[in-house]
Formats: sequence, C-alpha cells, structure tokens
Amino acid sequence: MPFVPLLALVALLLALAGFVWLARPNSAINRWFATFTLFVAVWVLGISGLQSGVHLDAWARVTFAAATLIPASFLAFMRAYPSPSSWPSTALLRGTLVLAGAIAVLSLSTPLMVYDTTLTPAGLTRQTGPLYTIFFIYFLVTWVAAIVVFAFKWRVSRGLASAQLQYLGAGIILSGVGGISANLLLPMATGRSTYSWIGPYFSLILVAMVGHAIIRHRLMDLRLFISRGLAYALAMGIASALLISGARLISPTWEAETLFVNPNLVVVTIVALALLSSPAQRFISRLVDPYLYRGIEHSVALRGATRRLSRLMQPVELASELRQVLAEVLVPESFTLLVKSFPTDSFERLSIDDTPLPDVDPHLLAALHAKQPDTSVIVVNPTEETGDTKWTHAALRAGGVEVIVTLGRRGQLLGIVLLGPRRSGDAYFKNDLGFIESVADLASIALENALLYRQRIQMLEYSDRLLESLDSAVVAIDVDGRITSFNPAATKLLGLSDEYHGALMHVLPSEIGWALVLALSGGWHPREVEVTIDHVVRGILHVILSTAVLHDDQKRVSGALVVVTDLSAVKALERNQRRVEHLAIMARFYAGIAHEIRNPLAAISNLIAMLPDRFDDPEYRDTAVRLLPMEVSRIVRLAERLRLMAPSEGGKLSVVSIPPLLHDIVAIHSPTAHEQQVKIELHCADELPKIQGDPGQLVQLFVNLLRNAVEAMPDGGTVTIEADRSKGRVGAASVIVRVLDEGVGIDPSVRPKIFDPFFTTKPSGTGLGLSICREIADFHRARLALLPRSLLDGGTVAEVEFPSLPLEPSPT
Repeated sequence: MPFVPLLALVALLLALAGFVWLARPNSAINRWFATFTLFVAVWVLGISGLQSGVHLDAWARVTFAAATLIPASFLAFMRAYPSPSSWPSTALLRGTLVLAGAIAVLSLSTPLMVYDTTLTPAGLTRQTGPLYTIFFIYFLVTWVAAIVVFAFKWRVSRGLASAQLQYLGAGIILSGVGGISANLLLPMATGRSTYSWIGPYFSLILVAMVGHAIIRHRLMDLRLFISRGLAYALAMGIASALLISGARLISPTWEAETLFVNPNLVVVTIVALALLSSPAQRFISRLVDPYLYRGIEHSVALRGATRRLSRLMQPVELASELRQVLAEVLVPESFTLLVKSFPTDSFERLSIDDTPLPDVDPHLLAALHAKQPDTSVIVVNPTEETGDTKWTHAALRAGGVEVIVTLGRRGQLLGIVLLGPRRSGDAYFKNDLGFIESVADLASIALENALLYRQRIQMLEYSDRLLESLDSAVVAIDVDGRITSFNPAATKLLGLSDEYHGALMHVLPSEIGWALVLALSGGWHPREVEVTIDHVVRGILHVILSTAVLHDDQKRVSGALVVVTDLSAVKALERNQRRVEHLAIMARFYAGIAHEIRNPLAAISNLIAMLPDRFDDPEYRDTAVRLLPMEVSRIVRLAERLRLMAPSEGGKLSVVSIPPLLHDIVAIHSPTAHEQQVKIELHCADELPKIQGDPGQLVQLFVNLLRNAVEAMPDGGTVTIEADRSKGRVGAASVIVRVLDEGVGIDPSVRPKIFDPFFTTKPSGTGLGLSICREIADFHRARLALLPRSLLDGGTVAEVEFPSLPLEPSPT
C-alpha cells in the first residue's frame, strides 16, 4: 500500500496549512502560504490516488490541476512576504492567477492536459494533450519568477528576516527542484511518469524547513510551542520506529516467531520504560532542549543579572551592564537604551554601539507605554497593529528593531530599550521574552536609582560650585556639634582648615557657635543679624550672620548651618563715605567760619580807618575801647573752633595706656562736675591692653563724652566711666570704654543725626562735639556708639571699642 505514506504526508501538509491560516486569518501572507501548501497537499493527494490504481484519469486531472495552481500561489506568497514588493505588479499577478485558474479548469474538465492514464508493473503511464506544453512553459516561467523575487528579498534582508527567508527558500526551492525533476522534467523527457511517486516526498523538505523556521525563527511571526510531554512522545515514536525498522531488516521473520505478544508492542513498551529513567531523560533533554527550548538557563542568567544590576551606578554604566546581560543570553545585533530627561521631556541615547536609530520619534514609543504596565515587552509586529501604532511598528521593523522594552516605575516612563534581531537568526521565544521582562523589572529599578543618583551628583556638584563661588563663609554642623562641611570662604574668613572636619564647633568664634547652638535648640534663628567676631590676624570684624536648620527625611533635626558675610569692605566704604561727607561739611563749615571772621575784621578795619581823623574824639575812643576787645574775642573763639576741626591725620600715634588717661581726666573734671551736683565714678582695671593712638586726641574724645554726660543731667546725678577688655577667642583682646549717664536719653527720632556736624539739641550748642568724637574714633580705627542705658529709666551709654596691641610676652 504505497499510497498510505502519501496520505500521511497529505495530512501533514494540511495540518501545516491550517496552522498557518488559523494563526492569522486576516494576513495576506498567511493566506497565500496556506493556499500554496493546500495546493501542494492536493497535488500529493492526487499522486496517492494514482498509486491506488483506481479512477486513474480523474486522479491525474486533479493532480495536474493542483500542480497548475502551485507556482502562481508561490509567486503571490513571495510578493507579499515579508513585506509587499512592487514587482510583480498587481495586474501581472492577477493575470498569472487567471491563467493558472484557466489551465486548472481545463485540466479538470477536459482531456486537453492528460488522458489514458494506466498503472503498469513498470510504473505509471499517461498520454498528454496540447495543453501540457503550455502548462510546462507556464510552470517553469512562474516558478523562476517567484525564485527571482525571493532572491531579491533575501539579498536585501538582514537579521531575523534573512534567517526566515533562508530556511523558507531552502524548503520551497529544494522541494520544488525535487518535485519538478521527478514529476515535470523527467516525464517531459521520457514521456513516462514512472518515478512520479517520488516527487511528493520532496515536500517533506518543505514541511521540515518551514517547521524549523517557525520553531526557531518565528517564521511569519508564528509561534509554535511544543510541550515537553509531546516532545518526549515524539522522541519515543521515533526511537520505536527506528528499532522496529532495524529489527525487520535484520530478521524479516521475527514477527512470525512470536508466540504471545506482538513484538512491535514490546518495542514500544521497552522504549517508554527506558524514557522514564533519569539517564534517558537527561539524554533526551540534552538533545531536545537546545532545539525546542533554546538551551538557555534563564534562572541562572537572571540571578547573574540581579547581582549585576543591583548596585548603584550612573545611567551610562547601567546601559553597559544591561547590554552585557542581554548579549550574554540573547546576543542581539543592536542594543539602544533611551533614557528620558524629565526637565526637557526629551530622550537621551545611551547605546554602546553606533547603530543608527530608526526614523521614529521616541515620544511615539513612549505612547506605547501608555497602553502597557510600568514595564512591558513589545514584539515589533506591524501586521497585527493598526493606525499610528502600525506605522510605528513598520518603522521600527525597517530600522532593525525586533523588541521594544519600556522601563517604568510608579506609572512613569523612565527609559526605552530597543533590541535588534538575534545574531543567531533565532526568534525571541516565550522563555526569552519572559527573561527580558524579568530583567526589565530589575533594570527599571536600577534606572530609577541611577537617575536619582545622577540627579544627586548634579545637585552636589551644583552646591559645591555655588559654595565655592560664594564670598560668604558657610559652615554646617551635625546634631552633636561637629563640623561636617565648610566652603573655601570659611577658610579665609574663619581660619578653618581641612583638619577641622569633624571637630567640635568650639573652634568657631563664640558668636557663631552660640548662634548654631540656639538654631539647633530652636531658641533663635537669626536672619541677617550684624555681629562682630574676633579674627586671628584682622582683629574685630563686622559680619552679617544667618542660620538655618537642616532636617532628614523624617523631618527630624539633623544639623544646622550658618552663613557669615564679611562686612569689612562695606564698613570701609561707609568710612570713606563719611569722610567724603565730612569733607563736604567741612567745606561748608570753613565757608561759614570765613564769613564769621569777615564780620569782626570789617568792624576792626572800620575803627582803624577812622583812627587818624577821630583819634582825639572821646566818643570814638570809648566806642573803640568797647568794641575792639569784643571783636578780637570773636576771632579768637573762631580760631579755637578751627583748631578743633583740624584733620585727625595730623595726629601722631604712639603706644597709649588707657587707665592713667582716665584717672587724670576724672581727677581734673570732678570738681567742676561736683559744682553741678554730678558725681563721677571710675571703674577701671589697673592693667589693660595698650592701644595705639594720639594721647591729646584721646583726652579730647573722653572729655567731650564726659561733658555731654554731665550736661545731660541738669538736675545732678552720677556719671560712671568703665574700662575693660573684651573676651576675644584668640589673639589680642579689644579695650572698651563706656561713659554712662542718668539723663533723659536720646530721642530715637534724632539718633541717626547725632554725629552730623552742626546738629545739636542744645540751645547754645555748636553741634560739633559728637562729630569731633566720631572723627577721632575713626582716626583710631575704633567703634563709637551711643546706646540707650535703660528703656524705663532713661540714660545713655557712650561706648568706644579700641583694637588693642598684642600682649607682650612675660619675662621668664
């Protein structure tokens, strides 16, 4: 029964056609391949009918009719796969199909193709009609045209498409060459179809190659998943068939010698029991798994990927690690990682190779993420998509992208991975896609951490550059009071160095230390408060101080920082401004003095001019005696005022001790003050740091302040003079002299003007006393301030702070 194997082959071809068609009925590629395979199956069925020996003419007509439709359907399939081509044109293809249909109809309904078919012991014989020559030419021309289309598409394809075309073409061409040789060329040459039964078996090559391309390379985007049980059943069937065939070849009569059990059943049972053993299973697994299940230890690879992607790294490092993980397992032709930049909503390419990006806007790829969960794996398949998505998939496929992997966290897209075809030509199978999805979950977490890490580094870099560029000193401490960081300006302004990292904050000036302590405790948060600090070299410095409290992620206090701005330049500008203002005032003052001098001089000049004519006039003499001394006194007083307003730079500096100076002043002026019911008390240490100054000007400064204090108490009281050193952190201390009265105090409305020349609140005052005091203080680089003594009881404190000279070392 030679037709039985052919019927099995027909069933196999019909199963292949049905599988391809049912996988995607709406696809033109699948429909044409199913049609082509169906016609091959009908052709094989016709030959099996001829081998049966009955209804030979009818089976011959069916065979030729099916054979007529094979090359036309093959040409239509090659035009559509893998993407439609411009040649052959639609009109030419339709003409070919119409011609094939006409020849098939004529072959079925008339003896123009074949007649008088007989089956002889020598083989099959038949007579051919005039249509046979047309069929012969048509078949060869159409088949060659299809092969040309295939060759062109295979030449321009690459990657997975190239592998698919390679195996599909090999299956169709090899089976076609065998079938054409046995069933067309040889009968045409000999006029006999003796070996026509061999031709159908060449279709086994087509089934094997197409099946291999579907399993290994996802031909026509088909996915055939064979369970392990079915694989073992097929292995058992093949092993049993080989053993039975071998036994029959060695002993043809072995079935007749069996008494109780069919030997075929014995062989099948033995093979089944053998496959249940562990060694046999391991052997089958080594043979089957590399083919059907890719032979990749995904679990091992996933554990390795977990270790490699769990560490903290930059996005560029992550791209390198992720590419290496996927390359070791899947070996894609290209790898591209697009990372989203949130400030600009653009995508940054982090691919390692130079593969050009497909002509697709990354935002269209991001739109695919909206239809998927945070992390998704999308296989590029234009035939199953519609609208813009179809165009996107087509552009990706044209750009050599096979798989899109979206990386996202918490509903936000972080990046996109584009994978090209596998270098092996294999498809991305279910296990491979599952592995990619698992790795994508790890990569999403790693990418989120990498982006946060890069953002943190950028913020630290920005903060470092900002702190370096600041002229203000910035110092940060922790809750234990240890210095954690400071900027270069702190090194210059506060004298800090690298060795102070981790040191307690007592190395800072006391004013700054207390401000930080109060900030940590929540007691005080100064904002732009002006204070003075002691500098090792520069002495007293005026600074602006601000503090801020630092918190951790739990909103707990983790430390504090202080910003200290040096006001030395500002104070110098203020002094220069005061000097300019002083010079302008002096100009007005000298103009006024000149005017006042001119008046008595005019009177004296007039009296002297009348002297020759009225020397003997008693009235003239009485007037001259009375007016001349008065006018001369006015000039003397004006001269004294000019002496007081002489520039301070004319003074000569020397080393001065404050206590003796104050004792002398108190001793001289106490009797005069006592007459005004004012008592002067002096509280001064015997040993104070010396200062550099002009003793005469210092006496004038203290006498003016003392006189103002006495005049502020018309009803009497006590004036207290205090002198002491300030508490410096390092280096020399400063000397502070305070003059305290019990008067009514200074009206806050006039406080800004009290140091202006000619400004006075006294009816007979000149307004020069405090102006002269400020001039003398500035000359000695001292600070002069008038402060309220008590808000309730009144009174004023005149405070002068002098920078002291370094202490002389004690003799040893």
